[in-house]
Amino acid sequence: MAIRTAWRENRMGTGDEPPVTPEIDDDMRLGLRLLAKLARIAEQACQSTGVSLPQYRLLSEIAAGPSRASDLANRLGVSRPTLTSLVNGLEHTGLLVRTPVKSDRRGIALCVTDEGLGALSRAETALAGRLTSLASRTHIPDVTDLARHMSGVLAQQAASPEKPKRDERGSGDPKFKLRFPSAG
Repeated sequence: MAIRTAWRENRMGTGDEPPVTPEIDDDMRLGLRLLAKLARIAEQACQSTGVSLPQYRLLSEIAAGPSRASDLANRLGVSRPTLTSLVNGLEHTGLLVRTPVKSDRRGIALCVTDEGLGALSRAETALAGRLTSLASRTHIPDVTDLARHMSGVLAQQAASPEKPKRDERGSGDPKFKLRFPSAG
C-alpha cells in the first residue's frame, strides 16, 4: 500500500491512473520463481551443447522458415541490435549463413547450415532430456499435453503481443537517445 500511496502523492492532479498490476500472492510468486528456474535449466541444457538459449531460439525460428529480421526480433522478444549480434555469432561459428534475396536487392535471408541443424538437434535433445528428467520426478510422466497447451497459449500471445508503454521502455527525452553517424 505504501507504494500506491506514494504514487498517488507524486501524481496528484496529473490525471494519470495508477498502473494496473496483478496481485502477487504466494501461488503467483511460486509460478514466477518456477519460470525463472526453468529458464536457467533451459539455458544450462543449451550451453552444454555449445549454444546459448537465445541462439537456440533463433536457430529454431530460422529453421522453421524464412522471416524478416524485424519479425524475428519481435517473435524472439529482442531488439534489432541484439538480433544482429546473435546472427553474427551464429554466422561466425558456421551455424547459419546470410544469403541475398533474389527479389529484393537489399534483402538478406538467414539460412541454417547443416552444422546449425546439428546444433539445433543437440540442443533440443538436451532440453528434452532435462524436461523428461524433471517430469519423471512428478506425477506427470508425459509432459506432451502441457507442452501442446502452452505452445497454443504462446502462439496466441505472439499473434497479439502487448507493446510496452513508452515509460516502460525508457525516457522519451531525445537527449537520451543514442545517435550514430551515418555511414554514407
